[in-house]
Amino acid sequence: MSLLNSAIAAAAALIRIPSVQSDPAPGAPFGIENRRALDKALEIAENLGFRTFSGDGYYGYAEIGDPEKPMFGILGHLDVVPVTAGWKYPPFGGTVAEGCLWGRGAEDDKGPMVAALFAVKQLLDEGGIPKKRVRFIFGCNEESGWKCIEEYLKREEIPEMGFSPDADFPVIYAEKAVSHLTLTLPMPQGIERFSSGTRVNIVPDRAEIYTDVRIPAADMPEGVFAIDGGYAATGKSAHGSTPWEGDNAATKLIAFLSKYLPSLKPLTALAATDGSALGLKTDDDVYGPLTLNAGVFDGNGDTLKISVDFRHPAKVSTEKIISKLTEHFGGTAEVSGSHRPLYVPKDHPLVTALSAAYAEVTGQAAEPIAVGGATFARAIPTAVAFGPVFPQEQSNIHQTDERVSLEAFEKTMEIYKAAVKKLCF
Repeated sequence: MSLLNSAIAAAAALIRIPSVQSDPAPGAPFGIENRRALDKALEIAENLGFRTFSGDGYYGYAEIGDPEKPMFGILGHLDVVPVTAGWKYPPFGGTVAEGCLWGRGAEDDKGPMVAALFAVKQLLDEGGIPKKRVRFIFGCNEESGWKCIEEYLKREEIPEMGFSPDADFPVIYAEKAVSHLTLTLPMPQGIERFSSGTRVNIVPDRAEIYTDVRIPAADMPEGVFAIDGGYAATGKSAHGSTPWEGDNAATKLIAFLSKYLPSLKPLTALAATDGSALGLKTDDDVYGPLTLNAGVFDGNGDTLKISVDFRHPAKVSTEKIISKLTEHFGGTAEVSGSHRPLYVPKDHPLVTALSAAYAEVTGQAAEPIAVGGATFARAIPTAVAFGPVFPQEQSNIHQTDERVSLEAFEKTMEIYKAAVKKLCF
């Protein structure tokens, strides 16, 4: 079997493990399946000749090179977000079909971590001698808390430099600040129950509101329909950092029902993903615009909780966002999670080397970009996100039918090989 085919098979094996965070167990702080994914990743790395270590199920690492040399880190995660219905192929099947590898984690982040791992293996097979240690750091709850990388930073040596294969090509030199906030409000009058979304960082693709209000079917727009005791809407999931790529079922349903239930009108402000309806619209020459995603609605009885994902330029503080939310909605707003922004100058040697590797392999210009996504690159002093989604490529991260084309997977391996060769060999 060729090295490429072995890499695809290894990625498929990881995808077949449904590593969505669940209840902790002994040696598995993020659930049994997340521990299984970590064990499998370390097994794959060990079979390739890497030295491996498992940090009590929180994280693991695999490295090559002289232990006395400076360390270059490649940081990624093995946990994935939940799945909903409607997949063409099983979400945890690791199916190879139609020229693609299908399944949750194919792009985010199992596939690219495996591609990078096998890229380094290829350098070794070709006789390359690393001038630095190359350490792959595997996290197990990036999607829901970052406790994994926090434990790593407490216990282990921190790489001097590195990248995270968990975003876009060509190179991500800046990442917006992230503020996850939970709004607690009185249940809008006339609503008995409101349910939508699974994670704050996913655009919800289904919403349900239970109410006694009766509306003729002829008045319902596409994607909205009656259910027993209320109404539902369907939409399209997307990553919370790019909410415009999805169709938020919750804000769609709010917009429709607010015509009949005035108590819902304040919530229509959450449909403006640029924050304009809350007085938060902001642009920035480095980071780009502020975005918001209303990801989870959980209302029953007298209380409605709404989880909102803000990605914002460094000049916008979390405190300002909280102030605007409470000013508009009343109630309370609490921080459930946050990440500082990332910035590495475009002319930094790390950025220029990665840009050069991308340009050499693809023949395309490699102007560094800023994004709203949050990657483990923020965890170490000098790191950036690097791939795997190509410009103009349709990304399915956090969506139904997540997949990566085999052509893109191979190209990604080539780029990572060129990059690590420049920086570490």
